[in-house]
Amino acid sequence: MPHPPFRRASAALCCLLLGSCERGTGAAGTLQLGAAGAWQTPYGQMAQHGIDLAVEELNQQGGVGGRSVRITYRDDRADGALAAQIAQEFVSDPDIVGVIGHLSSTAMVAAARAYDGHLAVLSPSATSPDLSGASRWLFRLNPSDSVTGRRLGSIARRLATNQRVAVIYENTSYGRGLVEPFLETLDLTPVALEPIDPSGDSIAVNIASIARQKPDIIFAVGTVSGTSVLKTLRAQGVTAPVIAGDGWSGIETLMPVENVSIALPFSSSEERPEAKRFVAAFRARYHVDPDAYAALSYDATIALARAAGTGETRLGTLEALRTMRDTRGFATGAVRFSVTGDPIGRSMNLLRIDGATRTFGAMQ
Repeated sequence: MPHPPFRRASAALCCLLLGSCERGTGAAGTLQLGAAGAWQTPYGQMAQHGIDLAVEELNQQGGVGGRSVRITYRDDRADGALAAQIAQEFVSDPDIVGVIGHLSSTAMVAAARAYDGHLAVLSPSATSPDLSGASRWLFRLNPSDSVTGRRLGSIARRLATNQRVAVIYENTSYGRGLVEPFLETLDLTPVALEPIDPSGDSIAVNIASIARQKPDIIFAVGTVSGTSVLKTLRAQGVTAPVIAGDGWSGIETLMPVENVSIALPFSSSEERPEAKRFVAAFRARYHVDPDAYAALSYDATIALARAAGTGETRLGTLEALRTMRDTRGFATGAVRFSVTGDPIGRSMNLLRIDGATRTFGAMQ
């Protein structure tokens, strides 16, 4: 939302006259939130749909405390340097009372320092272990990869009957953060360990290396590379089951998927009443099933808006998030945070996809 130069100058002058840096009161009658993510990617588009749906519903209900919710979107392209720049711009905007984002671990790790001490940020989906306790102003809804990676490593070891496990991962904060605990728990030397560029360059070469090893099971970690990795695996005749991190959420909407299990905090096949209500509303609005990015972003928007409505100022929003114990209407479950900003009472489940068959349940 653009702001005329005189409005910014007036806000800055008021801050100086009052001798206070407490900002973020927002325009009259509105709660202005920032949102940062890679909106042009498939997962970013789903996340934005989730945010927009939450805002529509909140405003149809009269807003939060009688104030309508508005979003200022910025695209960080999952790039750390750009994310840090956007974070600083949000901090410098006196109307912004909190930020939804950043979606990727790479972007969130890079931006965290800019928010520290200034502006509360709630990431729907960043999972890097480096974010735990990084700042008291930083919160997230998705569990740390340190927990998920260990669970997936245990599953892969059990399923690898010939102890032949291949690993392919995007060489990013997210990729490394999930692979490292996976390998520690796996306690086997992978027959192939293939770091890849997030752009997907040379994936065919990486897959050829995996194919030569004839693995029992493949562990895959990535976001934008997911469809390329799976298509190339199957094209090169690799039919081994794949276990993937949550960055593969929604891949079944983009291509045929067989014998793939994805660690997720949410699936559109869930039977919880709150999840079913959200799925029905999302389908009615966008004519597709929501993925985990959509559900987490929807919940992050509601949680942050409620915190901002309660706290009113930036510091008040921070304290409202730190003490939040909210169970009302969230797609992915109750929202509570530990002192490190990590979610309490949340864990990943496995969504197994075999063509049209979907099975969603606890990791066994």
